[in-house]
Amino acid sequence: MKTAPPNLPLAAPALGAVFGLAALLVLLAMAPLSLVLGDRAAAAGLSAAQVSGTVWRGRLSDAAYRGLRLGEVRLGVSPLSLLAGRPRLGFKGEAATGAARLGRGAVELIDVDAALPLGRLAPDSGLAGTVRMAGVSLDLRDGECRRAGGQVALQDISLAGLQLPGLVLAGDPACAGASLALPLRGQAEGVDVQADLRIGADGGYQMDMILRTTRPEVEAALGAAGYERTLNGHQRRLVGRLGQP
Repeated sequence: MKTAPPNLPLAAPALGAVFGLAALLVLLAMAPLSLVLGDRAAAAGLSAAQVSGTVWRGRLSDAAYRGLRLGEVRLGVSPLSLLAGRPRLGFKGEAATGAARLGRGAVELIDVDAALPLGRLAPDSGLAGTVRMAGVSLDLRDGECRRAGGQVALQDISLAGLQLPGLVLAGDPACAGASLALPLRGQAEGVDVQADLRIGADGGYQMDMILRTTRPEVEAALGAAGYERTLNGHQRRLVGRLGQP
């Protein structure tokens, strides 16, 4: 009858490596968040009035991404991702939750859910509403869109102060060359809308909108919002930068 070999203790070098790695992870987790973010955040376009707490549990006060206000954001960084050189930050803020990786010339958003006022994203669009994101992922590297996915919808829409109940614009983000492309489509009673949005890695955007309607009050609101009436519908091109009028 064979007996099982005895459990051998870890060799001293291996045991030392395990404890050394554990100690390093603890030190990283307790490091000040400001020390870890540093130049990476600035290079990625992330800023905050104040950075407090540790890598394990930190907070950004009055945070913004390339001029887009995010408010207060609580976040924590995976110590293992620090060892790999691309910190992964889990975040939960006033309007968004998800994860992100920051690197020099690179920003990756992972499984982001958010609800943001349209006026905060594109103040001069003539539209008001709420932009909702579900499971959105985005990988920007060296000024180019490498990967995008998820779902985006614009809800609770009003045009020049006129409410458009039942109108929801929805679409899936995708990369189009170096830019992020978002085609939004929606219909409601007497209103049909097409909006094609492109966003560059620097936060600049261009949105081409076509609205068709059989409702006189909507036509009047379109005129007040600066839309041009054409044979193809009421059209307007918006060009700007996210978060800036």
